[in-house]
Amino acid sequence: MISVIYGVKGSGKTQRIMDACNSTAERATGQVVFITDNNNSLGVNANVKFINVADYGVRNTYELSGFIKGMLAMNFDIQHVFIDGLSRLLSVAPDGLKPVFDAMEKCENTDFMATVSADKVPQFLEKYIVAKD
Repeated sequence: MISVIYGVKGSGKTQRIMDACNSTAERATGQVVFITDNNNSLGVNANVKFINVADYGVRNTYELSGFIKGMLAMNFDIQHVFIDGLSRLLSVAPDGLKPVFDAMEKCENTDFMATVSADKVPQFLEKYIVAKD
């Protein structure tokens, strides 16, 4: 399952995804991962694997897709992946995120939640929307 929280910058998306991540970590039987491009999201539960993709040189949609696939291939226990600031961390407009969502759809045993900063969501993202901030 893929879920997206979207809204304009400063609308509370990061806090919302951190709350969802922490809530999931409390009840998860497998591993929970939180991906972002900075170290400012330190409110994430200590049981969550926190990954700053900037430390790994991830710069575009294909690199992030490969990073996610590699991470899941190495750890079959990952059940949930949270990605904060998807457009920001890749420096891509929301309509350029389709390759990442296509890759997520192929990961059937993992749930994903991402935040996307946008006034208007591209049509391909509409089916994933769970919250608009």
